[in-house]
Amino acid sequence: MLFNSPEFVVFFLVVFAVYWMMARRWRWQNWFLLAASYVFYGWWGLNAPGLHGFDRVLPLALLITSTVATHVCAVALYPLPEESKRRRVIFWVGVAINVGMLGYFKYRGFFMENVEALAAQMGWHLTAVERNFILPAGISFYTFQGLSYLIDVDGGSQKPPDRFWDFALFHAYFPQLVAGPIERTPNLLPQLMRQRTLTPERFWSGLQLVIIGYVKKVAIADAIAPITADAFNPALPHSGVGLLLGIYLFALQIYGDFSGYSDIARGCSRLMGVELMINFRQPYFSRNITEFWERWHISLSSWLRDYLFVPLCRIFRGKKWIPFNLFVTMLVSGIWHGASWNFVFWGVVLGLLLVIHKLWAGPKAGKHPHRPHTPRAWAVQLAGMFLTFHAVCLTLVFVKTRNLMEAWNHIAGIFTKGFSTADTIPAVYFAFYGLVIVLLDFPCWWNDRERPVADDAPSWKRGLVFGCLLLLLTYLGEMTGVSFVYFQF
Repeated sequence: MLFNSPEFVVFFLVVFAVYWMMARRWRWQNWFLLAASYVFYGWWGLNAPGLHGFDRVLPLALLITSTVATHVCAVALYPLPEESKRRRVIFWVGVAINVGMLGYFKYRGFFMENVEALAAQMGWHLTAVERNFILPAGISFYTFQGLSYLIDVDGGSQKPPDRFWDFALFHAYFPQLVAGPIERTPNLLPQLMRQRTLTPERFWSGLQLVIIGYVKKVAIADAIAPITADAFNPALPHSGVGLLLGIYLFALQIYGDFSGYSDIARGCSRLMGVELMINFRQPYFSRNITEFWERWHISLSSWLRDYLFVPLCRIFRGKKWIPFNLFVTMLVSGIWHGASWNFVFWGVVLGLLLVIHKLWAGPKAGKHPHRPHTPRAWAVQLAGMFLTFHAVCLTLVFVKTRNLMEAWNHIAGIFTKGFSTADTIPAVYFAFYGLVIVLLDFPCWWNDRERPVADDAPSWKRGLVFGCLLLLLTYLGEMTGVSFVYFQF
């Protein structure tokens, strides 16, 4: 079920009403939320075009399998001594089940395609294997969430809940199930295991987040999508400026799409009395590439830091190994995002950019300047934002194109194909929607808050801002159920 569909609006209103009718019985709320989450996820498989028979329920079956296997392994290993070989075996069985399902359904086609290509180069003929099969929505997200739970239990920082259904709700909680944020056990699970309340302040702030999210997704990302599709279509004629504007517009689209999803997820969850972690903090105001990854998809970046980069630093110790550990971490990030050589290369480029910045900035790489107050500080930070934005845009070419040759042709075309009068249309789109995003994000970045208007602002000011956002959503957006970009990841 897509957030930007009429079905979800009806679904959430019903869930919200029934959920708070059970306010005195939080256990009942949890049972109801779990059932609603399975309906929400199962709806996708039942209504996805081209799925028939068992394939329609396969996504839900995989989610339940991952839930059962992860929790059973966590409960089995928790009481065992740390040095126990049985504990190690159970832990790695849990990891293998989750990673195995992710690998099979997400990377099997990519692996077989390359095996067949390699065999052909060596003169061998292999029977072609069917590679076009279902990629369950959100499998990368709930797999990483389950792995973090299993790792935390194995490390002793988390005790498995006594009731399986509590973990099942944590693993399938519908607001963040299919595209994050990738929640951690210490944040989400305790909230689901206690009484929840809905204050007027929480209600209005949650509703505001939902409105902002819909504006980003429906009024910005979906409106830009047809222009970017044309700009990245190799069968259409393009000018160099048009190709460059296509990259800029895709940067706005993917940000509006994914951060919009996260805002809707966080807003809906807040309306249910549950706080989810912030997943985006105005990333296009970043002044270097390190800061960008501390502001973009924060739940994944922090997951990779805590569960991959830090363990690598324990294995490969010393400052000389930090660039290597950083590079490997970003390579894994690229592979996590997609099953193609484009994403492998994307991870390589991201790793190189971060390593170069780390070597150049040294110990100051993780320290970011405060907001500027002098003309010189403004000039320095604006220059950093400009360079960082363009570095990110360069990497996004590998996300949008279908293969490395197409990506290279797109980049090369920017410098060889000149200008066309048709470029005025994407230029106007970029100027308008870029300005909307700046107006949404600049107050948040400047004041370090999640919404453009402060909670203590005068009511007329808040009403004016969100009235304008609703008008923008009404006139520029359509609830047509356009899929979210990150569903492919």
